[in-house]
Amino acid sequence: MKKLIIQVRTADNLLDLLKTNKSGNWVVAQGKEQEITDVEIISFDGTQKIEGTFDIKNSFRLDDGRLVIGFTNACIRNCSISFDGRNPVRYF
Repeated sequence: MKKLIIQVRTADNLLDLLKTNKSGNWVVAQGKEQEITDVEIISFDGTQKIEGTFDIKNSFRLDDGRLVIGFTNACIRNCSISFDGRNPVRYF
């Protein structure tokens, strides 16, 4: 299976997200969750990130179609990542 990382940028507290093993809700194409293998949740200033394994069992769609991203086996790491433009969701 090909590896697909979803990378999202958030203003939420990374420690709080790590405790719940979930991150916000994001505009993600229908069916895309079947392809995602890994998650990176980047702090808004780009200096820290959560790295984890995508957890499809802990992920779900809201009534408006946005995806709440669940993850496991996660940790916080220091980083230096910048986002171009306004879209807070990317794939690698």
